Parts: sequence; structure tokens; C-alpha cells
Amino acid sequence: MSKTYRYRDLLFPVADNTDVYFTVEFISDGNSGQTLINVPGSLDPEIENSGAAFIGKGKDLRGEPTICVSTIANLVPEEDEIRIRYKINGIQLVEHSNAKSEEKNPTIILFVNFTAL
Repeated sequence: MSKTYRYRDLLFPVADNTDVYFTVEFISDGNSGQTLINVPGSLDPEIENSGAAFIGKGKDLRGEPTICVSTIANLVPEEDEIRIRYKINGIQLVEHSNAKSEEKNPTIILFVNFTAL
């Protein structure tokens, strides 16, 4: 069973008609993984490894948290750390880091509330 890291009560202000893009950026070498993004409504994008996905307009993301779940693996023996940046519209939301000695296959969960500007 992998260790789970939770980041709760994350807030991101956004205007109603702004397109919102969620980005996963692997910093440490050897990371691979999948991120599932559960947004209000039926559009639930996925990101394989590093990448970005459109998750909706600001007004459509309000009301309930957007939940992002990443399952990560790092298969490079020489790498001793897992480091990942999460961004919204190019702005860093959170940077996750853990030593591989603590967990080499972490699950990372972000709970993001989009607020009005």
C-alpha cells in the first residue's frame, strides 16, 4: 500500500470567464505517473506524466472542490527524491516532495476550491 499525501483547502481565485488549465510538472528524474482530475460536471481530464489539461471555465469550477489524484512511480535507483509541481494557469499551486526512502510510489491528492476574483 502506498503512502498518501493530501493537500487540503487549497484556494485559487479565478474570473468567471477565464479558461482554467491544470499542469503537472515532474521535477525529479525518473518520475512517471497518472493524474486524474475530478471537476464539477462530466469533464474529468487525465494527465499522463508531465502535462497540462483544460479543466473548465472559472464559473463552472465553483461550488464543490476539484479533486486531483496523482499516482506516481520513480524507477531510477540513483534518484533519492520525488518532486512534482502542480500549477493552475501557470501559477504554482503546490510543490510536493518526498524522499524515496519514505515512499517510492506515492499517491498525491489535492483539494482545490476555485473562488471568484
